[in-house]
Amino acid sequence: MQTTGNTLFWHKATALVQLEKSDRTIVKIDDKQIAFFNTDDGIFAINNRCPHEGYPLIEGSLQGDCKLACNWHGWAFDLKSGKAIQGRDAVKTYPVKIHDGYVMVQIVPPDKSVLRTAALVEFDEAFAEHDYERMARAICRYEIAEGSLDAIAIHTVKVSLTTHERGFGHAHAGLADWISLAGDDNELRLVAFLEALGHFSWDTIFNPRTAFPERSLAWDQADFLSAIDAMDQPLALSLCRGAFEIGLGFADIRPLLLEQNFRHYAGFGHPAIYLAKAEQLLEYLGNEIEETVCLLLTRYWCIAAREDLIPEFKQFGDLLAVSKNTEDILLPQPEILCEMPQRKLLPLVDSAAEEDMEKWESLLAASAICMLRFDTARQDIVDQPIAQNVGWLAFTHAITFAESLYFHAERDPSLWRSGLLQQACFIGRNSRFLTQGPTIINATLPDATDFFAVQKAALFNMDAGDYIYSVHRLKMVSAVEKLVKLVSHDTSKLLISALNKYLSSPLRQKHPARTILQAKATVSRE
Repeated sequence: MQTTGNTLFWHKATALVQLEKSDRTIVKIDDKQIAFFNTDDGIFAINNRCPHEGYPLIEGSLQGDCKLACNWHGWAFDLKSGKAIQGRDAVKTYPVKIHDGYVMVQIVPPDKSVLRTAALVEFDEAFAEHDYERMARAICRYEIAEGSLDAIAIHTVKVSLTTHERGFGHAHAGLADWISLAGDDNELRLVAFLEALGHFSWDTIFNPRTAFPERSLAWDQADFLSAIDAMDQPLALSLCRGAFEIGLGFADIRPLLLEQNFRHYAGFGHPAIYLAKAEQLLEYLGNEIEETVCLLLTRYWCIAAREDLIPEFKQFGDLLAVSKNTEDILLPQPEILCEMPQRKLLPLVDSAAEEDMEKWESLLAASAICMLRFDTARQDIVDQPIAQNVGWLAFTHAITFAESLYFHAERDPSLWRSGLLQQACFIGRNSRFLTQGPTIINATLPDATDFFAVQKAALFNMDAGDYIYSVHRLKMVSAVEKLVKLVSHDTSKLLISALNKYLSSPLRQKHPARTILQAKATVSRE
């Protein structure tokens, strides 16, 4: 029975004499199982469900000093405060009193804001330890307390400003894809946010905390581009802060980052991919993280490897440095393109007479053929130089880069030339790692709609190992689903077959023997 007024939500739980016959009892009130314990220090009431995995605490072991241990996994709680003595999450406690021979318990409707604050504290603690299960519980408690999952994501992105030394990365890009994939389905959103925020947590463990310059400098876009080109992080970040101080935002920074990105072949295609995902992330989460995202992007742009400065890809910059010279030649078939080294492929792509979109699709088809002909046995070779190391991600990046190139160049056609040359860089590099013979397309695959429905559903329960591998599966499924709507039927078949091979093939994540052999070779030359 619930009473109101001065009695403040007190409920009659059990007769005192009944509890005195035993040291414990359980009562169900308002759909809650409440466990009562009679100890030397008094009577205490707690939620019967262990906050770890929900096992009944009524079956726990009472110890001295009002300590209760759950017998399933050893978590222990202070019955007075509910705080965890062993374990992490606290258990809910309830005030009790004795009235007219009955044990009374007070169940006050919870203050949602208090619950949200507590859940966020739990999330941050779990995040710092990458306690995946505890993060899941904290996210669910936050959502049950009418908190927005987007709010936890915004909080996490802001935290990443000082925990991700390389700036914007796969975790940020993956968050955008996870939000898109889950859509409005709340159950799927819970899974998506757990996996996305778990990725942030994992990356945080392996990154030292990094200070961002608090000072700002008067905004000057030429100085900003020069600072990025010189890889001068402090200067570039201070200028970025200055831009926001005068009311500028992502819309003003984005064109400059695009310009810088397509002047270079850098970061193995990641800058173009990250900039597209940053734009999508801001669409989903709003301008509260706009400055944070721009600072993270700026940091990444400053540290991204400049592949166009190494001999293998120097030709990329040389071609961009001169005016384009279109010749009366056409690109060969994708089967031939995928076998060409970049020293032949780059000038051919730059001078061929096709329209940019035609070239883009030919190179995309060649990238798919590269995946279909990837000699996966090369992942298992032990005795080889570092330059011969190759894995699936070298091939998937060609596809995800192509999708981001279309995203950017459709709005700014001046980017096509550089983007097409970057596509050629991927293909030329990967040409060394292909099997000989014809390309085999899986003829038994279902139609595109059914195929993507199955693959997207599988993402929500995948076990692909480290986050870097799971996020690439996510990115590839998302990218190819968009790409097949833009290309011919033949190219679409190639892309779906390539994706299917990637998703169903073994993927090496560790190479112990090869790693130590290559380490010995490296240090022997020091």
